[in-house]
Amino acid sequence: MGPDRTCRRARRAVLAAAAALCLAAPLAAITPAAANTVTVTSHFVWTPPDSDVGIFSALIVNGATDDRPGAVLFVTPNYNANAECGCLDDQDPISVTWDGHGWELVNEDRGPMTDGVSFNILVVPRASKNAFFLTAKSSNISGDSVFINSKLTNGKPGAEIQVTQDQTPDGVTIGHVLTFNPHHVGVRYDRANKRWAIFNEDHAAMPADAGFNVLVGPAASNGGQGEELTATTSDLHNGGVAIRTSQTAGNPNNVTFVTQNSSPGGKAGHLDNAQPGVWYNGNTEVIFNEDQSDIAAKTAFNVLTFSS
Repeated sequence: MGPDRTCRRARRAVLAAAAALCLAAPLAAITPAAANTVTVTSHFVWTPPDSDVGIFSALIVNGATDDRPGAVLFVTPNYNANAECGCLDDQDPISVTWDGHGWELVNEDRGPMTDGVSFNILVVPRASKNAFFLTAKSSNISGDSVFINSKLTNGKPGAEIQVTQDQTPDGVTIGHVLTFNPHHVGVRYDRANKRWAIFNEDHAAMPADAGFNVLVGPAASNGGQGEELTATTSDLHNGGVAIRTSQTAGNPNNVTFVTQNSSPGGKAGHLDNAQPGVWYNGNTEVIFNEDQSDIAAKTAFNVLTFSS
């Protein structure tokens, strides 16, 4: 076991202790890591080995994420990556956090991280106008929502937005206090303000200092195909909604990311208070709720798909 992995496991122990006390302490100062030579946006499927799974977190070990504190990550659980049955759920709200050397997956409600669960991970090496960090402040919070202020989304009800919670936006760890938002999140369009917002699906108040990674459109994804998908009765199967695209049809190796959209086309739609995941049903990819609740017809999702 190398020194970096030892340090990261120690960091994970600190997270677990914070959970037991129901508070998060500031992260300790850590010597900056060497620069990462990966310069392109990458996507991959990650199944943390049992040795890297903590009480409610798991290490990500990959050349695209190691030593990359400024990366912008997006995560969706994958039930059976490459049609191989790990067949495990993570029904908790998922976030990412930088531990000083690499990234970790974290269950925001401190629910247990299941050994063997798999995740689709998209890594944009650095922030840009299309992929950026958003921190909830008094100036942009309203009730259960934090508003996005971007020329790519303001006044554009058709914008395709992916979001993932991030406890350490831009890799800031020194003196940073982790802020947990233990709620499932989606995006919605506020027609009065002509702005998109990230919101808590159960309408819980958005906490100050909650952090998010935001991706607008597929331009920064390095080859992903984006779409807004609204569930119809013909697409609903066993409580999930089928994604019918050239990237998913007959392709068990596709890598798909999903964010719930309660305002398809900028119009009021359905809520879906659950962690969305994906699974391959033998013919195409399917969005499903990780807690096994049924997705209702007319529920919408923003989908970003890669053919491999």
